[in-house]
Amino acid sequence: MNILITDDERLIRLSLLSMLEELYPGIHHISQAKDGEEMIRMVEQSFYDLVFLDINMPKVNGLDALEICRQKAPETQWCILTGYAEFEYAKRSIGLGVKEYLLKPLDIDQLKQLMGEIIKGKQQKLQNQNQLFENRVSQAIALADMAGGVKQMQPAGKDAVYSMYVFFLDTDENRKRQELYAELYEHLSVYLSKTIEERDRYALFFLQTSELCLVIEGKEYMRIHSYLRHHQDLFDKNTRIVAVSAVAKDFREMYMNKQIMLALASVRILEENYKTISLQALNDQKDLMEKQYLCEKIEMLTASYMTGNYGLANELLQEMEREDELRKSFEKIDSRPLRAYLSVIWKSSFEGEEYADLLRHFRKLLQNATWEQNSENHDIVQQIKDYVTVNYMNDVTIAEMGNRFDISPSYISRIFRNKTGEKYIDFVTAVRMKKAMEIIRKSPSLSVKEVAERVGYISEKHFSKTFKKYFDCLPSQVARE
Repeated sequence: MNILITDDERLIRLSLLSMLEELYPGIHHISQAKDGEEMIRMVEQSFYDLVFLDINMPKVNGLDALEICRQKAPETQWCILTGYAEFEYAKRSIGLGVKEYLLKPLDIDQLKQLMGEIIKGKQQKLQNQNQLFENRVSQAIALADMAGGVKQMQPAGKDAVYSMYVFFLDTDENRKRQELYAELYEHLSVYLSKTIEERDRYALFFLQTSELCLVIEGKEYMRIHSYLRHHQDLFDKNTRIVAVSAVAKDFREMYMNKQIMLALASVRILEENYKTISLQALNDQKDLMEKQYLCEKIEMLTASYMTGNYGLANELLQEMEREDELRKSFEKIDSRPLRAYLSVIWKSSFEGEEYADLLRHFRKLLQNATWEQNSENHDIVQQIKDYVTVNYMNDVTIAEMGNRFDISPSYISRIFRNKTGEKYIDFVTAVRMKKAMEIIRKSPSLSVKEVAERVGYISEKHFSKTFKKYFDCLPSQVARE
């Protein structure tokens, strides 16, 4: 805090200064004024969080000076220095908004208690003000998103400055993304509480598109620009974080900056990890639109690969192989940040420097992934076939297989036919019919109803009809042979 001690007695000033420095060494910035006139002059020139003020002083007494200064510094807190003989007189200051008193002779324990209450109250007030600011900013942006524009957003004051940072986080596993964003939120919250000056407010919240957003009111904090670079050891090695910053004079401009940041978000993959780049610098880049198109293609390719949509990935890869403009764009960029990004996201080291190397590397990754998926599907199909072969007499409907193997019935139907060339229901029927034939030949005395039940059929009629269709004869005919 900025603290001002105002007293015409030098010994009192030095005594209070010494106590404050003993209680809070190097924490607060403390100034002195020897009378009311000097205090008024100093308050006009600088902001003070707390002023200790003697009542009886020459030139301008304490209460008159207080009345003048309160108009100039409404956020400042005032503490009256008073003796027992002056206490009744000091009560007049209540009407001027003074809530704190310190009795002379000064006592360090009394000062410690007073300062503790002031600091706690100030922290709570700042926290409340900051929460209101955060609610105002996040709700304004969310409402503008819902309304599809900024027409309803009210501009802020003429001299306002809003610094916005949007943090884009990429990782090798989509399921970890929100967890890592939560970690970034916690780290930033702690850092901001120690970095942002008390009079400046900030909002830290998530956008509807899931990115983390920071807005600071007051001025641009250059230390935030280097935050990621200096704290990269806090994050997982397979994490990439790039921030884009912009300064705005009101909420409308802030929102427009946010929209542009999101529109250009794909270009972040051409920036070094843990870098903060200004929106102005991003907009000033040469061939920005060509870079954006290249990056969007690579992001779409990567997204389809990471979600297992290898058919779409193959189509996108073929498009990229045909479009010569993408090759030309690739040749204009510094590909080192992009190669580092792809090595993390693709979980495969990529060192090639040519566009053809990029496509060749991804073609190999896609072929490997497709082969693994086919192998995995084959394993699932075999597991289902093995289960039906043993449990044919029980409920082996495709819905039951979906529950048992935790996959959708439609997916089972598709991969089963792809891998075996037959429908799942036809496979189940074949297993049951072959088992029924074995049972009849071993135990011809069994009734058709008993055989039907042993292979999973409830209806004797349906069983006989299916048996006749499969073997071109009835169960009873086989039993008589």
